Amino acid sequence: MNLISNAIKDLHPAYFTMVMSTGIISIASKLLGFTGIAYALFYINIIAYTILLTFQIIRAVMYWDYLYKDLCNPELSLVFFTIVAGTNILGSQFVIIVNQPETAKIFWYFGIFLWTIVSLTAFSLLFIKCTEGLEMVMHGGWLLATVGTQSVVVLGAILAPEFGSYGSFVIFSSLVWWIIGAYLYVTLMTILFYRLIFFKMSPETMVPTYWINMGAIAITSLAGSILCISISKTDGADHDFLIFIKGFTLFFWSIGTWWIPILIILGIWKYVFRRTSFKYNPLYWGMVFPLGTYTACTFKLSQAIHTPFISDISKYFIYLAYIAWTIIFVSMIVFMLKAAITKEAAATQPGRASR
Repeated sequence: MNLISNAIKDLHPAYFTMVMSTGIISIASKLLGFTGIAYALFYINIIAYTILLTFQIIRAVMYWDYLYKDLCNPELSLVFFTIVAGTNILGSQFVIIVNQPETAKIFWYFGIFLWTIVSLTAFSLLFIKCTEGLEMVMHGGWLLATVGTQSVVVLGAILAPEFGSYGSFVIFSSLVWWIIGAYLYVTLMTILFYRLIFFKMSPETMVPTYWINMGAIAITSLAGSILCISISKTDGADHDFLIFIKGFTLFFWSIGTWWIPILIILGIWKYVFRRTSFKYNPLYWGMVFPLGTYTACTFKLSQAIHTPFISDISKYFIYLAYIAWTIIFVSMIVFMLKAAITKEAAATQPGRASR
């Protein structure tokens, strides 16, 4: 029982990145015709999301001081956008994998509620309480603010046709969120670029969270592509935005593509030249999510701008996503088992029980 209570008390918000990663790879699998894998990952994601959300709610009720401390921590505050993204991506699975739009609407409403709470709370606390220097607190995980925002767009654009006469309003609202997410990416990425160049980091702090650089822009491209596809199926004033959305979607996808070789080089520098050992932590799920998102966004972009030849990229990239997901998932299970065994052994040592 103590193991569970400690797990809840110390729950890292980045664990919801597992839900994000599993969900987007499931969606990409469905798009590419790997239906069996898509369903398997869908059911894994339901279990993972249920457990993590339950733990997060209990933590908010029973261990509010710990949760508030994380929210006030500038290194962690924006990581709470993973809860928003995980909610909306699971909702997207309910539409794409099992065709249950009514269930997905519940996730979208809940996702909007979470986005409002997290965005207002996290940024307000950053503005008011952050006193540390840029080089001390900023990392790629800050771009999860973009990921969470664009996840609202992805699910909203998918669901728009299900709202009937209100579909145009849903599309317009999603477009507003898309612009907010794009603004957050451009703003935060500019600062992060400055941080990467002028404030050097140790190999230990490099890579895991910085894959979100590509993941944030990939989900922005995915959201833009789905918006284009949804708008093209409607009759309304939304068509006036199509050229604007297509141009910027291609712009973001191109930058995301450029990030891939740079991140690979940084990984080689860290693990090969600097010989940094791999040690699991939940932030490593941030390396899996971009691979699945890039796969899905490339496939959807090929449909949105009618360039079928780029969809071939997705057919190969999906295997990298599978490999990464498997490695991190197995590492997570091994890490949890070792942690449980260590704590159990410590608890049974003579004299511990009486302390």
